[in-house]
Amino acid sequence: MSNMQTTDKPTLAYASLALGIIAIAAFLVPIAAWILGAAGLVAGFLAYRKPGMAKLAQIGMTVSFVGILAGVYYFSTIMAG
Repeated sequence: MSNMQTTDKPTLAYASLALGIIAIAAFLVPIAAWILGAAGLVAGFLAYRKPGMAKLAQIGMTVSFVGILAGVYYFSTIMAG
């Protein structure tokens, strides 16, 4: 056994942020924006549970939610015709 302390890397928080940004960029394909945004929300939630990553995870979840909303908005404008 090792006495080395492990430090958590903010990989999930960065993944949440990246997925949210890609979801916003992909709003022209609403299903892609929804899937990427949902994946960003899940990754952000998992990262939020770790104390050192809470703020970045909150930002990632917010950006992911905006990506979902952008996809919903574009989908509704297509359906409204």
